[in-house]
This record gives sequence, C-alpha cells and structure tokens, in this order.
Amino acid sequence: MEAPRRPADDPATRARIRRTAIILASIAVVFFTGVFASRLIGDATIAMTVIGASVFLFLLFGIGRHLRR
Repeated sequence: MEAPRRPADDPATRARIRRTAIILASIAVVFFTGVFASRLIGDATIAMTVIGASVFLFLLFGIGRHLRR
C-alpha cells in the first residue's frame, strides 16, 4: 500500500519553495553585507543605501516576475 502524497512532494511546489528560500537568503546576505560594509567604512549612509537599493531591486524583480505571467 502506498503512503499518501503530501502537496509539498510535488516537484513544482518544491521548486517554488526552493526559489522563495533563495530569495529570502539573498535578502539576508545583502542586508548583512551592507551592515558590515558600513561598520568597516564607518558611514551609516552606506548601509541605508545598500538596504534601500536591495529592497527596491527585490520588489522590482518580484513584481516583474508576476507581471510576466
């Protein structure tokens, strides 16, 4: 007898989950890189610029991806 399949076992669903995880991880990497760079250089405006630019780019890509569909 076969075990019941979970919705998360579907390859398309797993690909969406993986894509979301990559996006969230890249947001974290960009955020911490901006914070470390600002601490290294000593200027807080660099951190705000990096964080603002990264949020803008992720929103741009996210909205653009949904508009293509």
